[in-house]
Amino acid sequence: MGLNKFSKPPLLTEEEKERRAEAFINLVDDKPIKLQDRNYKVQKEQSKPLFLRVPQSLWEEIHNIMAMTGLSKNAICLELLRPAIKKKLKELKEEEY
Repeated sequence: MGLNKFSKPPLLTEEEKERRAEAFINLVDDKPIKLQDRNYKVQKEQSKPLFLRVPQSLWEEIHNIMAMTGLSKNAICLELLRPAIKKKLKELKEEEY
């Protein structure tokens, strides 16, 4: 097996290191991104409200997660529910066949 080309850091002069550090600190990009080059649209799925009755302890835990992460309650609940729902649906489909 050959040597990995990423095994050694690139040899940079002190001037090049300072220039790159300055560019990073000032968020300077050598190649500006043109907005016209981005030809994509974000497609949102339709949403429906879902009201849940949950124990007080779960409610408090969700609020603790909100405080720690800065995510919305909706985002946290969806993140927690989605994998379990997909798993359950898969199990039900397997039982059906």
